[in-house]
Amino acid sequence: MALVTIDTTTVGEADRLDFWRDTVCDQFVALDVTPSTTGLVSGRVTAASVAGTHLRRISSVPHRFERTTRQVRAADEDYLQIALARRGRTLVVQDGREALIGPGDFVIYDSSRPFTFVTTDSFEYQVCLHPKGALPLSAAETAEITARVFDGRRGIGAMLPPLLSSLDRAIGDDLPDVAQDAVARTIGDLFVALVRSMVPASASANLHVARARAHIRAHVADRDLDPASIAAACAISVGHLHKVFAAESTTVGSVIREERLQGAWHELRRDDLAHLGIGAIGARWGMPDAAAFSRAFRARFGSAPSSHRTRTA
Repeated sequence: MALVTIDTTTVGEADRLDFWRDTVCDQFVALDVTPSTTGLVSGRVTAASVAGTHLRRISSVPHRFERTTRQVRAADEDYLQIALARRGRTLVVQDGREALIGPGDFVIYDSSRPFTFVTTDSFEYQVCLHPKGALPLSAAETAEITARVFDGRRGIGAMLPPLLSSLDRAIGDDLPDVAQDAVARTIGDLFVALVRSMVPASASANLHVARARAHIRAHVADRDLDPASIAAACAISVGHLHKVFAAESTTVGSVIREERLQGAWHELRRDDLAHLGIGAIGARWGMPDAAAFSRAFRARFGSAPSSHRTRTA
């Protein structure tokens, strides 16, 4: 967890702008970095990483930061990020939404889609970049949560500022790997709690969809669970079942798969189930084909089940 500090005052004036742009892209993700003031740019970044989760603090003069479609396509970064405003006001734009944050507010945003930050004055943020593949969140959940204002002084949002501040204080400690893994898991759990405090995973305005999702959750470990059995339980036709799920931009099969993979994701973290093989965990969640389970898990979370279990052991 070694702390690194990068400051524009350490380089010559003629090189500062290029140095600053390279620093921001290296420490966050590829961006267009445009200071909004004329004259000499000044900026400072402190950085540390904890088991693949990156913690940053950045301060500078007014800026426009933009991640373009081209940069998204050219990059392999895939993070869900939190930016907590400590100083200044910022307009954040992503997924067709706009959020204005000031000191004590924060937003969640996604590196896999374009976004824009525009600051109106000098600013300071604390930023946390967490790998999306390590989070049991669906694409629909992450797309729905971006560019929404969280109040860091009230409710579940109040958990974030003291956590980041405590990490600032502990960041110079020589923590063993197992402790760093635990810290990263704690941060990931907070991401999930924040997202689902605004976007319940099962939220639906359609009664049939709500009933179908409840039936899926109750019978998700049944390997024979399929659209026909779900439709029968909901007293609707299979065709209508598919229609109401399509209206919510999803499918019955993808919901079943997501519930199963999330269940397996959590059980692979449980010490009391460490004696069970990977295939046995998959079978407990209605996926008896170990190879197919491993392929689906890797496609969803970006790592094999065995790697996930090793990282969380």
